[in-house]
Amino acid sequence: MTVELHILNAGGRLSPLLECIDQAFREGVREVGSLIPISNLDVVVQANDHVLPEIGLVGHCYQSDVVYISIDPNNSNLLSKFDNLFISALGHELHHAMRHKGPGYGSTLAEALISEGLACHFETELRDGDTPFYAKSFDITDLEDFSLKATKEFGQTSYDHNAWFYGSNVARLPRHAGYSLGFWIVEKYIKSQGIPASLLWSRGHEEFYNHSG
Repeated sequence: MTVELHILNAGGRLSPLLECIDQAFREGVREVGSLIPISNLDVVVQANDHVLPEIGLVGHCYQSDVVYISIDPNNSNLLSKFDNLFISALGHELHHAMRHKGPGYGSTLAEALISEGLACHFETELRDGDTPFYAKSFDITDLEDFSLKATKEFGQTSYDHNAWFYGSNVARLPRHAGYSLGFWIVEKYIKSQGIPASLLWSRGHEEFYNHSG
């Protein structure tokens, strides 16, 4: 298993956190690697002010061999529980990387909901049942409303990804609607099949909808 850490720090913004990043990375790779077969990956960590303010970081994964994690070194929410938040974000993105090796993240809303729902469930698995806030932001009534709205766009590759996952007043979608809806759909499957997200990264998205209705 080869997972390499690359810290972009020419400006020195991450210098006070270098030891923390290295420690959390090593622990995260160990924990994630015990659950999913990660290998041949680069993890790039950079300083960035454009993060989720509630946790002080954000991750991205666009391909099977590179994961990006952006950190706001001045965010007190991150600094108070750095290891837990970093490892959770790392796990989320590494699950995406594995899915890129299998069926892919997907180009439609239906596929993206499953990929994000699975990654959020994997975070929950890593956290011993503690679900990330953006995956449990709404009650059942809201989720049912989002589901009805989503069915109109399920097969579209032209769906507005930012609106569904980051919110849009124009689209009348609140922030994190997509994460919570995806988590809910995947949750139905996990409960009915008794299979954790760590073993589902290679499942096609159709199977989740067939079992969830």
